[in-house]
Amino acid sequence: MTQPDFTYYNTVDQIYHAEWSAPKLARLELVRQSIRALWPDGHPTKLIHVAGTGGKGSTCRFLEMGLGTVGRAGAFMSPHLFDYRERFSIGGEFVSRHDITAAWETRVKPHCVYQALREPEHVHSFLETSILIALVLFEQHGVEWAAMETGVGGRYDQTRALDVEAALLTNVGSDHAHMLGSEQWQRTLDKAGIARAGVPFLTSDDDPANLEVIESVCREVGAPLQIVGAGDVRDLEDKLERWYDDPLPAESLLSASYQRWNASLALAAIRRVHPLIDERAVLDAFRRARLLGRFWRVEEGVYADIAHNVEKIGALAGEIEHKFADHGRILIVGMSGRRVPLQVFPALAKAAKTIIVTGASFKGQDPSEVRRQIASIGLDVPTLVISAPRQALEVAKSMRHENDVVILTGSTYMIEQVLNPDPYLRHLSATFGWRMEKKTEAKGTIQLTLPHGPSPVR
Repeated sequence: MTQPDFTYYNTVDQIYHAEWSAPKLARLELVRQSIRALWPDGHPTKLIHVAGTGGKGSTCRFLEMGLGTVGRAGAFMSPHLFDYRERFSIGGEFVSRHDITAAWETRVKPHCVYQALREPEHVHSFLETSILIALVLFEQHGVEWAAMETGVGGRYDQTRALDVEAALLTNVGSDHAHMLGSEQWQRTLDKAGIARAGVPFLTSDDDPANLEVIESVCREVGAPLQIVGAGDVRDLEDKLERWYDDPLPAESLLSASYQRWNASLALAAIRRVHPLIDERAVLDAFRRARLLGRFWRVEEGVYADIAHNVEKIGALAGEIEHKFADHGRILIVGMSGRRVPLQVFPALAKAAKTIIVTGASFKGQDPSEVRRQIASIGLDVPTLVISAPRQALEVAKSMRHENDVVILTGSTYMIEQVLNPDPYLRHLSATFGWRMEKKTEAKGTIQLTLPHGPSPVR
C-alpha cells in the first residue's frame, strides 16, 4: 500500500461534499469578517485553541488557571450545565449575567442585526454569536490570554476562524461519527484540521494511527508539532508529589488520574507560549482548578459527572472504582443524541451495584429502549427504568444503604434537568431551538432555517 496522503483525502472529501463543505468554510469567513468589523486593529487577547473528543473543557480550565499566573486569563467553553454564562470564565470564575446582557446589547446584537439586514441568508448562528460575546467579554475585562474550546470537530468548527498562539488536540475517539466520519482517521483528520501554518500544535493523543494523521497534517501546513506523552504525565505527577505535602482538595480536577493528561498538555502549551513561566506557581493554580459537572459533589453521598461519550464514560468508570472502592455505587444514566448504549454500559456495569436508566430533556433516548438494548448483552447488575430524571434521583436516594453513593452521568441534559435550581433556565435549555423549528414548519420544509450550531448543553 502507498503512503497515505491525508491532505489529498481531505481535498477529495471536500469536493465530494462541496455543497456541504463550501458553506461550512464560508461560515468561517463570515466569523472572520465580523471579528475584523468589531476589532479593525485586531483583538487584543492572545488565544489558544483546544479540540478533542474528551478533556477539552478541563484543558481550557488548566490553561486559564496556569496563564492566570502571568496575567489576566479566561476561557470560552462548551457545553454549559445550568446557565449560559458558564461558557465564559475569567480567573476561574463565571462572568456575571449583567456582563452577558451588556455584551449582547451593546456590541454583538447591533452587529448581528446589521448582518441580518445586509445578508439575511448569512446571519450568525448560536455558536458564532457566543464566540463574539466571548471576545467582547475578554476585551472588556482586559484578558491577556484565553483558551477557546471547539464545539464539534475542528476543521469546520467556527472557532477555527480565530487567530491563535497555539492549537491543542487532547485525543480523538468515536464521538460524533455521524458528523465527523465513520472511520477513526476521518475524525482525526477533522480534529487535526485546527492546525495553522507556523502555529505550535500540541497533542496528548498517544494512538499511533491517530498520530500518523496528525503528523501528516502538521507537516503539510507547516505547524510545529509537539507530542505530550506518558513521560510528561509522570513528570507532572512527580512534581506534585515532591512539592506538596497536603492532599488535593476533593473537587480539584487533578484528583482524577485521567485529568493529569489534560494538565500535562496545558502545562506544555503554557511553557511553549510563555517560556519564562514559574512552574511552581502554575502547579499551585492547577491544584485549585475546578470545573462544574466534573466529579461534582452535589450533596453528601450524591455526585454528578457529565461524561457523555464512550471515552469519557470509560475514564469515569475507572475513577468511580478508584474513588469509591469501599462504597456501593448507584448510577443514574441518561442517554441523548446518537450515543450507543451497548458501547457505554459495559464499563458502567463494572463500577455499579445498580443502574437506573432515565430520560433526557433534549434529544433524549427512550429509557425503555436503552434498557432493552443493554438487556441483550446480559449485564450482571440490576438495571431499573425510571423515565423522569428527578424521580430517578429520589428513588436512588431511597435505595441507598449507609455506605452507598449515587452518581448521575451520561446526558448533560439529564443532569441539568435534575439539578438546575432555576426553573426558567431549565425550560429554556429543554426547549432550545423551538423558534427555528416553528419557523421551519411554517415554511413547510424539513431543514432548520437558521443554522444554530451545537446545542447549549450536550
